Amino acid sequence: MQRHFEIFVAEAPDVLAVHWGWPIALGLIVAALGFACLWRARAATLIYVSFLGALLLVSALAVLLFAILLAGYWTDFFIHVLWAAMLAVVGLILVTRPAISAEAMTLVIGFYLVTTGVLSIGFALSAHIEGQWAYALQGLVSALLGGMLLAGWPLSGVWAIGLFIGVDLILKGAAIVALGLQLRAISE
Repeated sequence: MQRHFEIFVAEAPDVLAVHWGWPIALGLIVAALGFACLWRARAATLIYVSFLGALLLVSALAVLLFAILLAGYWTDFFIHVLWAAMLAVVGLILVTRPAISAEAMTLVIGFYLVTTGVLSIGFALSAHIEGQWAYALQGLVSALLGGMLLAGWPLSGVWAIGLFIGVDLILKGAAIVALGLQLRAISE
C-alpha cells in the first residue's frame, strides 16, 4: 500500500501540487469530525445506525423498482421483491429503534472480533511462516477488543460504534493531511 502512495505522490500532476492546501483542510475537517464522534460517541452511534437504516430503505426502493421494471422472469421478480421487503424491514427497524439496533450490531461485532482473534492466534501457532508473532499479536488484540465489547454489553452497544467511527475518521483525516503535506513538498 505504501508503494502505491509513493507512486501517486511522485507522479502527481503539477495542478494537484499547487493546490496542496485543500487536502490539508479536508483532512483537518475529517479529523475534527472524528474528535466530535469521540466526544459524543452515543450520538454518533445513533446517527450512524439511523443513516444506515435510511440507506437500507433507499436500497429497498431501488431493488423494488428493479424488480418491477427490469426483472424478466417471475422467479427473478419474486426474489427481488422478497429481497426488497427484507431490506425495508431491516431499514425500518434501524430507523425506528436505533439504540436497540446499535446494541445488536455491537453484539455481532464483539463475536466477530473474538472469533477472528482466536482464528488468527490459531493460524499464527499452526503456520510456519516468518513474522507469525505479528499474527498472534493481531489475534490477541482482536480477541481482547471483542471480549471487552461483550463484557460491557449492552452498555457498550450505545457508544462503541460511535467510538469506532471517531477513531476511523481521525486516522483518515491524518492520512489526508499527510497527502496534502506530501503535495506541498512537491510544489516547493
